[in-house]
Amino acid sequence: MDEAIDARLRRLEDQLAIYQLVCGYGYAVDGLNGEAVADCYAQDGVYTVADSGRFEGREAVASITRDPTHIGYVTSGCAHMSTLPHVVIQGGRAVATCHTMVARHGPDGFSVFRLSASGIELARQADGAWRIVHRQNRLLDGDPAGPALLGRFKEALEVR
Repeated sequence: MDEAIDARLRRLEDQLAIYQLVCGYGYAVDGLNGEAVADCYAQDGVYTVADSGRFEGREAVASITRDPTHIGYVTSGCAHMSTLPHVVIQGGRAVATCHTMVARHGPDGFSVFRLSASGIELARQADGAWRIVHRQNRLLDGDPAGPALLGRFKEALEVR
C-alpha cells in the first residue's frame, strides 16, 4: 500500500476508535462497569461536569458507577447517550465534540433529564489505544458556555 492510503486508513481507524470510545462510555456507566469506565480515560484523565464537579484520575471517574445517586438513576431506568461526535485529529491528539444526554424513566415514562455539550480531548497512548485526557460537559440550560463549546467543534485542541 502506498503512504497516502496508509495515512488515510490510519485516520479512519483512529476516528472509528474514537467513536467507539465516546459511545462506549455511556454503556459502561449505565452498566455500572467501573473498570470499563476507567478504561476510557488516561491514567491522569479528568472529567469535568458543569454541575457535578471534577473527577481527576481513572479511579475518581470510575467511582461514578458506585455513587448511590447514580446507582439510583440506573436502577430506576436511565441511559447516557452521545451523538456521533465531530472529531479533529492532530497526530496523537484529538478532540471530539458532541451532544450528550441522559434520559430517565419516571412516572410519565421516559424524558430527557440532562442535555449537555461535550468537548472531549483524547491522546493516543503508548499501546496505540485512544484514551480521554479531559472531558468537559457544559449543560445546555441557557448558559452561553454550552453553545460556545459546541461552536468550537472545528478547533483542534484545548476544550477546557
